[in-house]
Amino acid sequence: MLHATFDAKGNLQWPADAQDFIACGAGPYDSDLVAQFTLVSFDGRVTGQQVLVGKPVPVIEIEALYRHSDCTQGNEKISQCYSGYLQPRKP
Repeated sequence: MLHATFDAKGNLQWPADAQDFIACGAGPYDSDLVAQFTLVSFDGRVTGQQVLVGKPVPVIEIEALYRHSDCTQGNEKISQCYSGYLQPRKP
């Protein structure tokens, strides 16, 4: 996952250098809703640190995962247009 932040106006800001981290939680989540390049935000807390590709990165425990829609005016029946909190899949 790559880390971005919101500025004072609420605009998403990507850093010039990638800020990697490891996220863990109660997942897995539906792969149609959480795939490469899906924009998600989450509530969580830093629980430690691990080494990823030779550099230390924070480990973040996800408490709530929110998926942002890929559509400007979407139909929530289409997975690409869904926005809202996601629940982990049940085994």
